[in-house]
Amino acid sequence: MLGRISHRGPDGEGTWQSPVITLGHRRLSIVDLSPSGHQPMTSANGNVTTVVNGEIYNYPALRRELEAKGAVFQSRSDSEVVLQAYQDSGTTSFSTFNGMFAFGLWDDRVQKLFLVRDRLGIKPLYYWVDPSSNSFCFASEIKAILAAAGRDRWLIDAEGLAQYLTYQNLIGDRTLYDGIRMVPPGHYVEYDRNGIKISKYWEPIFSQKQCNDFSEEIERFRDLFSRSVERHLMSDVPIACYLSSGFDSSMVSATAAKLMPEPPIAFTGHFSEGAWYDESTGASDIATHLGIPVRKVPIDANDFAKHLDDVIIALDHPRMGMGAFSQFMVAKAAAEERKVILTGHGGDELFSGYPVFKLAMLLKNLRSKQLAGTLSSLKFHELPHLVYFSMRLISGVGSFLPVLFDKAEQSRILNQRASEAVKRTNPEKSLQTLLAPMRSDYERILTTYLQVYLPGLLVIEDNISMAHALEARTPFLDNEIVDYSLSLPEETKLQKGTLKAIIKGVARGTLPDRIFSMPKRGFPTPLPAWLRGPLAEWLKERLCGPNTRLNLIFSDAYLANVTSNYLGSWRKHIRILDEIPTHRIWMLLCLESWLRQTEKVHGVSISID
Repeated sequence: MLGRISHRGPDGEGTWQSPVITLGHRRLSIVDLSPSGHQPMTSANGNVTTVVNGEIYNYPALRRELEAKGAVFQSRSDSEVVLQAYQDSGTTSFSTFNGMFAFGLWDDRVQKLFLVRDRLGIKPLYYWVDPSSNSFCFASEIKAILAAAGRDRWLIDAEGLAQYLTYQNLIGDRTLYDGIRMVPPGHYVEYDRNGIKISKYWEPIFSQKQCNDFSEEIERFRDLFSRSVERHLMSDVPIACYLSSGFDSSMVSATAAKLMPEPPIAFTGHFSEGAWYDESTGASDIATHLGIPVRKVPIDANDFAKHLDDVIIALDHPRMGMGAFSQFMVAKAAAEERKVILTGHGGDELFSGYPVFKLAMLLKNLRSKQLAGTLSSLKFHELPHLVYFSMRLISGVGSFLPVLFDKAEQSRILNQRASEAVKRTNPEKSLQTLLAPMRSDYERILTTYLQVYLPGLLVIEDNISMAHALEARTPFLDNEIVDYSLSLPEETKLQKGTLKAIIKGVARGTLPDRIFSMPKRGFPTPLPAWLRGPLAEWLKERLCGPNTRLNLIFSDAYLANVTSNYLGSWRKHIRILDEIPTHRIWMLLCLESWLRQTEKVHGVSISID
């Protein structure tokens, strides 16, 4: 198991065992580089042992509190706080941690294992119970569990497949492997001789206040964000930043540059397929304005054909969009110079950065007959997104997520065996259950993007970066920032109809003026140009060639038709209309790679029941 995830921790390896459990850890040394930070860690009395992945950013304050109660620390490592806090207050300690973490904790006194994952799922954590022996495995990546299981065949989880085909994502605890589950964000799993119990220790609580002065909120956020970035600079090794031409990564980089004694190196991807796809020019302008060095990482079609399989191996199974490939290439370059990198994840989800958030305000103002002001704030490029989600609501589909293949489409494109398997599932149920307690469209949209969409992005980011032994940190997802976001009404986040109004308010005077007129792009990847150009024959071979693995799931007729239709589609001339068709092709490529690479790399064949 440790050998399969050696890339996550090349700086050291450790194991600990008792008569009933063995714990293993791969170390990426970032805080307390000395041997005292070695894991697994066991308490002085021998009662508790932990293996921790991630960072606890508020550990200095927690440590002072625990020392005041008599705790004696053996290291400077933030991971030891987990050990000492649990001994002090048990499972209630989990909610006190401000950070990104996934950890296993063995309490020898009660013979119980706890698996704990951070509030928003920044760090992944998987587990599996062997039905033949009732033994229990957990790991940061699925590939380690596959190694422990020793199977040569694994079933696809039909519910997970249905979710992925629907949302290009997985919800709650699902994976594509039958029986392998993910600890949900903000939850912990207890395992002992009586079985498994899953408990929630955190959930978003909307405590919206009345905001009278927008300028005061800008200053409040500026202070909170600065403190968060400062916490995320906790490290005994140098730190870098991702930098696009967008606001989130730019504000992280700008704030870090102010707080660090030496300016951080920024990394950005560079494409030659036109200005829309290439954010490196804007990133360079921002870096020059901030006085920080920037590394442009060239990415082209040949890289895609060469490294797609590497991306899927890193991810364990397909999830989310094509930006994962570009992230992989930039992370690969960044890891050659740094071990820690700051990202801008979370800004869009927490502070209304997607056009769908305007839909909530439109619906609210429509009910109160105050629609004129909202309509006047709409931008032309936002209209297709609003029309799409409005039509879905009118048709009775209450999801605020893009849908790639609905139930009817799935029945048409899948082969008979796969179709029968997914017909028995309900991919919308988990989302409907999550949103049922919400009181407004705004709460439903924010909850969807905070607890479904964002965790998918975070799993991608973690696996992509850690494939290169690079730790990615997310200052926007600090506990204080999240609590602040949940306290703000939608009108404040969309002040005067402006997406991410709070973040843009703080950015005024810090970032160059031209960034305010740039379109929102979100790290686009020129996949359409590559697949319809130099990779057209490669695409045909992957999707409908004689060696494709996709016929395990899809009908041969569909694979032939979707490939020829995509290559000849008139939609290639209208980018917004080409988005979903391209995401479908990306999904097929990822599934094909997963089916083939699982067999080639892990010696496991995939089947569907």
